[in-house]
Amino acid sequence: MSCININRYGRKKILLLVVSMFMLGTLYAENPLDSIISFRKVNYPDYVITLPEKKIDSVFYYANTSIVPVIFKVNKYRLFNNKQLDSIANVLCQILQDTTMRLAYVWIGGSASPEGPSKWNYQLGDYRSRALADFLRQKTGIQEDKLKVKNLWEDWYSFESALKNGAEIPNKQEVLDILEKESDNEQRKKQIKGLDDGHTWQCIVRDIFPPFRNARMAIVCHERPELLPSLPVGFELQEFCLPGLAPLVLPLYSRPEPKEWIIAVKTNLFFIAALTSNVGMEVSPWSHWSLDIPVWYSPYNISSTRKLRLLAAQPEIRWWPKHAMTGHFIGLHTHIAGFNVAINNHARYQDPNHALWGLGVSYGYTIHLGTTGKWALDFNIGAGFAEYSYDAYRNWKNGPKFHSESEWYWGITRMGISISYKWYKQRKSRR
Repeated sequence: MSCININRYGRKKILLLVVSMFMLGTLYAENPLDSIISFRKVNYPDYVITLPEKKIDSVFYYANTSIVPVIFKVNKYRLFNNKQLDSIANVLCQILQDTTMRLAYVWIGGSASPEGPSKWNYQLGDYRSRALADFLRQKTGIQEDKLKVKNLWEDWYSFESALKNGAEIPNKQEVLDILEKESDNEQRKKQIKGLDDGHTWQCIVRDIFPPFRNARMAIVCHERPELLPSLPVGFELQEFCLPGLAPLVLPLYSRPEPKEWIIAVKTNLFFIAALTSNVGMEVSPWSHWSLDIPVWYSPYNISSTRKLRLLAAQPEIRWWPKHAMTGHFIGLHTHIAGFNVAINNHARYQDPNHALWGLGVSYGYTIHLGTTGKWALDFNIGAGFAEYSYDAYRNWKNGPKFHSESEWYWGITRMGISISYKWYKQRKSRR
């Protein structure tokens, strides 16, 4: 008799649950990646996560998300247009225009596979997360404060999870024991490499590690409260975490030097407009510094009484607060020039085998054209001094010299709008 009562009680609970769900007009899914209460006009992918407004930071503390990661080649961190990136950008643009939900933030994490030096892997994680963030910012116009960018460093968690979820390698149990007992990453590598003369390690590098060279992300939203129906008394939305994910603990680590050179060839459009040929090269072997060397050479006359003959160079060392050759910079430059100039009817000015020289400081800004990081536009202006001597000649054919003088100049010493093309060259292979 008691069994019959229990069964009847169970049926009543089921019926009550069905009626409640019908009254709510929505589905409260068991999978926490599904929308909690959804009135969406668009069916978004599962990497668009909707959380209650009070729990909007729940995702922030997790290293993984449901999105298929953006995979990088070994030791690389440059993004190139592809269908996956275009799809992500399109989804984010839709969300930014969706009136039924509000964007909280886009969580982005970058990681490296555990092989290779730890310092370089830390830098890779930083570069890869930043590359995806910059791509989304350029493609969608999302504000910087809506991006939460994290460096996930070496992805040991995903490696261990892959082994526990069926990935097969030689000496699998021995590797899992090492991961469980040894917390120091360098010792982990050393011990795994010591198994069967390195064969196990080579299999891991070839078959397991490639997906961990990635940048991953989640788009975190909350639905507009004014569009949600009132919930029944006693009904509460449960706090939840993403299933099967370990808390993210970011290591404290000093920022190492990058292992990639950036080399750019450029020309100053300002001087091209003044009919002066010029070419420049900028090299950045360090993360926040670069050396820019423009050269001007103009051996021809514009007309019989107009000329802007120059042979000049203006090396400048630049400091970039963000990353080298990206965004704002300040510079210190020097200049040396030989000249033969006639720009009016009064005189032609020529250096008497004593070149102009001087120093100055400058400010500039570089923006990339497109998402490949190859083409860029540089704006800069600088001020300083120059010391020069000149002989003045009457400005007609074979005009005589009538004056000589040495002077100091204080004012604008550098100005330009330059277009550049960049190459990214690995300084030393690490894998």
